[in-house]
Amino acid sequence: MQDFESVYKLMECSFPPEEHRGFTEQKALLNREDYLIQTYEEDGRVAAFCAIYSLPEFSFIEHIAVDEAFQGRGMGSKIMREIMAISDKPIVLEVEPPAESEVAARRVSFYERLGFHLHDYPYEQPPLRPGAAPLPLQLMSYPRTYDAEAFDSIKQMILHHVYGERHLYR
Repeated sequence: MQDFESVYKLMECSFPPEEHRGFTEQKALLNREDYLIQTYEEDGRVAAFCAIYSLPEFSFIEHIAVDEAFQGRGMGSKIMREIMAISDKPIVLEVEPPAESEVAARRVSFYERLGFHLHDYPYEQPPLRPGAAPLPLQLMSYPRTYDAEAFDSIKQMILHHVYGERHLYR
């Protein structure tokens, strides 16, 4: 990826530190065969990106962000619809619980309008930085919802493939 620095700057502006890795760790993910960052440019710069893992049974969107200067133009919806249209597998992503803030509730509503389903089963993102605590989040899925057993299987795949022991800070 040519412009990882711009992607990382957008990641830093769009997500709190506990929701992304440090620069070196994040960039190292580009060496994985199952990880891809798709960038979207406008006016000669990175306007948005989507970081996605292609896991055995589903695609996992770890990050999607639109630069503040390009928000309100439908770019996020367009990117998500594009991903949904070309994915040959279900899609799963993490969100902050909607009860945490108005922003989190709007984000969940955005995904629900696209056809995603919010799961109420317990889920924590492991720490991504030294000294950090696990982060209570929720999973959303498309095109369908999952029962407790299927959810647990999805959760275990994410924890293993995305946050495997080599990525955890304890």
